[in-house]
Amino acid sequence: MRKLNILKAIVDLLWIFSIPVVLIIIGLSIAIFFVDLGNLNIKMNSINFNNDTLLSKILLSVSAINYLLIIAALYFFRKVLHFFIRVKIFEETVITSFKKTGNLLAISGIISLLISFTSKIYFEQKVSLEFGLNQHLVIICLGLFFLTLSEIFKIAKNTKLENDLTI
Repeated sequence: MRKLNILKAIVDLLWIFSIPVVLIIIGLSIAIFFVDLGNLNIKMNSINFNNDTLLSKILLSVSAINYLLIIAALYFFRKVLHFFIRVKIFEETVITSFKKTGNLLAISGIISLLISFTSKIYFEQKVSLEFGLNQHLVIICLGLFFLTLSEIFKIAKNTKLENDLTI
């Protein structure tokens, strides 16, 4: 239980620090289309957005929205940890929160992979195929893991209900 409390504290700390960043990102993604970015050197997820073209602004906005998806996944993971600490493991909220977290992380990983691919083509004018472990694939795998956990918890909940009905 101590490890769970440490995890909950770390996730809560991340959540507290991410709330002001969310407000900044929302303001930045709206202001991007009205402010000249020519003098700014903006770097998000190891991608430099230093052009003032429409595609650069769109990629930066989509990257900001992608960050918001990860923050939303963190919110649902906090809900799961809250139920785990109260020892309410097989609640329907836990199963749906795992599913929402998994969907958000998988979508975020796919979006970040597409952004990375598009920015390499647009900004660096090169197409390269790299094999190995990168952050985009890890996020996709983490999302699929949470979706798998959702299914496992659904099966476990049904099994628990059947065992409770058995005399």
